[in-house]
Amino acid sequence: MAPNERIDRAPEGATAPGRDMRAERILDTAGELLVAWGYRRVTIDEVARRAGVGKGTVYLHFSTKEALFLTVLMRSQAALCATFVQAMRADPAQILPGRLAERGFRAVMEDPIIRAVTVVDTDTLGTLARSAPELIGDLMAFRDRSDTEYFRLLREHGIVRTDLPAPAQRYAFKATVTGFMTLDSLTGGRDADPDTATKIDALARTVGAAFDADTRPEVLRAAAPRVIDLYERLEERIRDEIDRQKRT
Repeated sequence: MAPNERIDRAPEGATAPGRDMRAERILDTAGELLVAWGYRRVTIDEVARRAGVGKGTVYLHFSTKEALFLTVLMRSQAALCATFVQAMRADPAQILPGRLAERGFRAVMEDPIIRAVTVVDTDTLGTLARSAPELIGDLMAFRDRSDTEYFRLLREHGIVRTDLPAPAQRYAFKATVTGFMTLDSLTGGRDADPDTATKIDALARTVGAAFDADTRPEVLRAAAPRVIDLYERLEERIRDEIDRQKRT
C-alpha cells in the first residue's frame, strides 16, 4: 500500500457493528462485480470505488484480493449450509447423498456467486482453491473432517453402501458432484443439451443409485439429528472464518 493511500478508518468511538457494515458493503460490491465482470477483470480499486471507500480500506479488512473473494464465496457457502439444515429438519430424507447433491446443485445454479466460480469460470475456482490452504487452511481441514463424519454417520446407520472404503466413497461423491457442476464450463457448453432441471435430476439419480442402501424413513429419522448438528457446526465455523477475514 502506498504511503498516501487513503484508509477510511471508523470514526473515533464507532461501534463494531459499524465496522462490520463497512466490510459487508465491500463484500456485497465485490460479489456484484464478480458476477458482472469475472474474477480476473475485477480490481481492488474498482471494488473500493463502487463501495465508496478508499483502496486502503479494503486492505484494512481483507489482506489480499484472494482473501476478499474467498470471503465472498464463503458467505454463499454458509447460506448453503443453512439451506441444507432447513431442508433436513423438514424432511430427514434430505440427509441422503443424492438429495444433498441435488439441493447443492440447485443452489449453485440459483446463487450467482457460486455459479460464477463453479459453472461459468472454473479458472477462478482453481485460482481461489490454490490460495485457500494458506488463507483458510483451518477451515478447509474442518470441512474435510465434516465430510468424513457425514459419511461415517451414514455408514454407521446403514444408509449408504459399504462396498467401497470410506475414503474412496467420499472421493467418488465429490468427483461426481464436481463433474456435473463443472462439465458445461470445461466443454464450452457442447454437452449442455439437457435443461438445468434435467441435469439436477440426473445428478440425484446417479448419486442415489451409487450410494443408497437402507433408506427406510425410521432409519433416516434416527440419523438426521446428528447430520443436522454436523452441518450446523460447519455453518458456524464458516461464519467464524468470515468474521476473521473481515478483520473487524
